[in-house]
Amino acid sequence: PEPRHTLIMLKTLLAMTLGLTGALAFAADGPNPVEAPPVQDLGDGKFKVGIVGFEQKTRQISFPAEVNMKEGALEYAIVHQNGKIHEAILITKARPFHVNIALKILGYEESKELFPILGEDFRPTGKFPDVPEKTRNAARAEIQLRWKGKSGDAERATLNDWITNTVTQKPLAPKPWVYGGSYFHEKSFQAEASGDIVALFTTNSSLFNWPGRDASLDDVWIPTTARIPEVGTPVTVTIKPFVKGKSPAASKAK
Repeated sequence: PEPRHTLIMLKTLLAMTLGLTGALAFAADGPNPVEAPPVQDLGDGKFKVGIVGFEQKTRQISFPAEVNMKEGALEYAIVHQNGKIHEAILITKARPFHVNIALKILGYEESKELFPILGEDFRPTGKFPDVPEKTRNAARAEIQLRWKGKSGDAERATLNDWITNTVTQKPLAPKPWVYGGSYFHEKSFQAEASGDIVALFTTNSSLFNWPGRDASLDDVWIPTTARIPEVGTPVTVTIKPFVKGKSPAASKAK
């Protein structure tokens, strides 16, 4: 669609979403946060919501973050700065709500495949939703990181490279991350309420979750210390569609 049509779609989605959210999470947003965020049309198919930029043609989403941990146990990969910062490798000022708006507009689809079906007693049944392959594919994304190295040159890695599984003693396999879309509880969007953007230990409040081995464990993840710049280093996070048959590791920029 043309950029103008995309803006119309965005404003319609914002109206629908804001009508459901009620008061959104962070106190810093004030007592009446239900207000459509300013959407900037940057031209040439590029847009911005808050500090989250996104491109119509490439379907890429980018936002600033910074290194939060180089050592210690992890349960999350990326969280809002008001979120679970004691167990996340990257923190950001970008609102999960804004990231989700960009994901919706660019056509990423939610897949609930990682969340077990609950029984009448609200306990996991051991069964999982049967999600169509088309939806599963549309929910998969690659997450890339870019920062300025000590020499001043730009350096790049995938998010997977920065996280090690202590069971395998290796960085995460080159798998895509799965967009689950979080959920609403009492009119509150839980990704916004929790600050969860990308999780390692499967949690349905997070926008994205790790679909690989040991995702049900909360004590096997640590930073790949040798590959990560110093704490406080600014990092640009880019979410992009995962291309089937092309691993994230193979697509890193040189």
